[in-house]
Amino acid sequence: MNEFIISLNEEKKRITYSGNSKITVDKNEYECDLIHLDGQNYLLKVDNNFYEITSNKLDNDRFSVLINGCLFEIEVRSLLQEKAKEILQQRSSTHQRTEVKAPMPGMILKIKKNTSDKIIQGETVLILEAMKMENDLRAPRPGIIKEILVQEGTAVEKGAVLFTIE
Repeated sequence: MNEFIISLNEEKKRITYSGNSKITVDKNEYECDLIHLDGQNYLLKVDNNFYEITSNKLDNDRFSVLINGCLFEIEVRSLLQEKAKEILQQRSSTHQRTEVKAPMPGMILKIKKNTSDKIIQGETVLILEAMKMENDLRAPRPGIIKEILVQEGTAVEKGAVLFTIE
């Protein structure tokens, strides 16, 4: 039995093919027959409906599929590949830590956020005064402020870590 996850427009479908001309899409079972015509052209019979298909591989798991004149871009992964991708995405999103450093030497004029505050990308966290100009230092990504390592009135050098986001 072969199991795949097909993604189309952020919607995922679980496809199971048992090898006996039966295919299951999520929990719906269909009779099917796939006939290879030539090159990348196929004729697919699902129950009593016929579909002309042309498929082009774009990269490892992405395909461009033309079905009866309608073009779709899909991702096809085995069940194991899909689970591995989900685990990697969870790890990178939950354990990603970003250090925001001073882009130039200056003085911390104002701190607008506190530790544990939830922030969105582009939101001002603190104001750094350098060469008599006020510079908003903004969050490079959404997250939660883990640490603020400076205080108002503190002088900082270029490259000093000012705050971290998780």
